Order: sequence, then structure tokens, then C-alpha cells
Amino acid sequence: MKTYEQFREELKPAYPITHWELKLPIAADLETFNIDFLKVCKNLDQIMQQLFVKKEHAKEISKTAFAPGFTDLFTGEFTGIVRFDTMFNQNGDLKLVEVNTKRPDWLLMHDNTYSALLNQSNERNLDAFLQLFDPEEYIFIMYENAGFIDSHFLEYEKVKTKGYKVWIWTFDDIVFKEGFAYYDGNKIDVLRFSVSPWRLNENQIALLKSAKLKYINTPDLASMWDKSLLQWVENEMIMKTSILDETIKEKIMQNKNDYVIKPTNKDEWNWVYIWVDISQEKREALINENVWKQYLAQEYINVTPKKTQLYLDGDIVEKEVYYDFCPHIFYKNGKMIGCGQVLVRYSANRIVNVLKWGGIGYWKQD
Repeated sequence: MKTYEQFREELKPAYPITHWELKLPIAADLETFNIDFLKVCKNLDQIMQQLFVKKEHAKEISKTAFAPGFTDLFTGEFTGIVRFDTMFNQNGDLKLVEVNTKRPDWLLMHDNTYSALLNQSNERNLDAFLQLFDPEEYIFIMYENAGFIDSHFLEYEKVKTKGYKVWIWTFDDIVFKEGFAYYDGNKIDVLRFSVSPWRLNENQIALLKSAKLKYINTPDLASMWDKSLLQWVENEMIMKTSILDETIKEKIMQNKNDYVIKPTNKDEWNWVYIWVDISQEKREALINENVWKQYLAQEYINVTPKKTQLYLDGDIVEKEVYYDFCPHIFYKNGKMIGCGQVLVRYSANRIVNVLKWGGIGYWKQD
């Protein structure tokens, strides 16, 4: 096991702008869960194919959930990266919690961190990512000049190193004219959304619509994000999921150990409520406040915490944490072209989210 200083020094190249200003806790060892990963990938792809069939429903949701005109950017293609957030239930079976189809963050940083823990170079995510592009195309990575920006610039550096024609900057640096988009006098063929595309405003949407462009992740794929779509999926990995309405209101109120309620169109675990953690009075109030208001009820997985050693605060410390299991799958025109790194997220809370306090690690695939 590397010392804290050795590990952080190896990770510096993954943070070309801040040189690791944000020091998230990272597991000191790769996880070795005993699972049939090929079967997991097949099941997750089957789930995604069922979601693709609901594209018209997803489009209707997008018309009200995002900026007006967002669906005008749809190309009819599902191309990009999907992160599937799953958890082990009490029987040790993986169950899908939600899919992140907008722009799974830190994509190529995972290669660097995994390699440092494995003690050998591994570019699994990059190899699959490059299959989404044509070497003759001009790629523009569009990011927001705010927050954590290293992952955007690392993507730019890695793609450029592989010989692709690529630039990076913000929307304001794109010039739109005569039906095309340009950066620094060069015509852009592919716009890589290094932001969630639903953040676009009406003016930006209109300008993009005026230009001949390919997209990654495509807005069509981003529309698959709404959690309510999971209620129509049949697969052994799918937990019972229902829209919160009058037909199940009483059942959800009374079964305190069985459910989580969450908004269908929010991320980062905002406004998620675990029934067993709150009082009956609050449960009833939450149901009455949110019935019919884009909420769903989902089967609750009672995760058992585990002790994990983390690189944290200049040392290696042991914490008892909850965790999940998050494979990355790459899609081109709706077809799975590769399974990438498996991210494991840790949290001191049963709602597993790095931003609530937690860390990251990886499942050993080699």
C-alpha cells in the first residue's frame, strides 16, 4: 500500500489546473466484490434498451422539465456514457437505484486513480470514450467556467495526446455563422457536453440548433435521466418503483421499513427521504405535500456499512461507511460498445453521496 504522499503525488497529473486542490477521500485498496460482471453489464444494457423504447415519453417529460426548446436538439441518437448507480441488497444482489445519463463526472480521472491503486497503467474509460469520435472530426469540449474544472481539462489533454483534433472552452467562445459553429476559426464537428446539457438556456439552444453539430452525450440520452421511467422496466436488478399518487399513498405511509421517496427529476440525492429514518408524522406530511408532484416511491435497500481504509487528511484512516457500485457503460447510436471502470462511492450516510461526506474507490476488474 502506498503512503499518502506517494499516492497523492501519482495523482497530480490528473488535476492539470488545480493540481489536486480538492482532496476527496479515496479508498486505499481496490474492492474485490464477488460478482458476475458480464451478467451485470448485460442486465444494465437490457434496462437501458427498455428505457430507449420509452423515448417519446422521455421527450414529453423533457419539454416541461428543461428549458423550452431543449428537445429541438434531439438527434434521434443515444450516444455517450451512462453511469449506473447500484447497491447490494440484504441478499448480496445488485439492485439499480438510478441512471446518470447527462454527463457522469470525473470520467477520465477514474483511469488515473484506478491505475494508481492497481500499480499499473489502465485506460479502460479512455479506450471506450475514444470510440465515440472519428479521428478526422474536430471536437469541442464545452464546459462551465465554474466549480471543479480539472476533469474537463484532463479530458482535453488525454484526447489530444491520442492524436485527435480537440479544443476546450466555454459556450461564449463559440462563434455561430452560416449554419455552422466555430472556435478560433476552426469549424466544430462534434460538441462534447462537459456540462449537463439540460443546463442550456433558450438562447444557447437556439444557437446550437442553427448549427450542424454532433453531440456527446446527446440530449436524447440526457432525457433518459428522469427516474420515473424506471417504473416501466422489467429486470431482476430493478427495485419496485412507483409514481407517488393516491393509489399507493396509504401503503407508503404505513410501511416505514420498505421505502425511499425521491423526486423524479433531481440529482445529488436532494430531497430524498428514507422512511425508516423519519417519524410517522413527518412521513404523512411528506406524502400529503408531494403526492402527484413528480415524486416516486422506491423499494428501500438496507445497506450494511463496511470498514474501509481511506487516504484522508494526510494519512490512511479507517472509517465505517455505506457504499454503492457504479459501472460506466458507453453507448454509440444506442448500442453498448464497452463497460468502463466501476466506481465505488462511500458515505457516512445511508444516502450514499460523495458531496454529503464520503469518498470514492473502485472495484478491481483486472
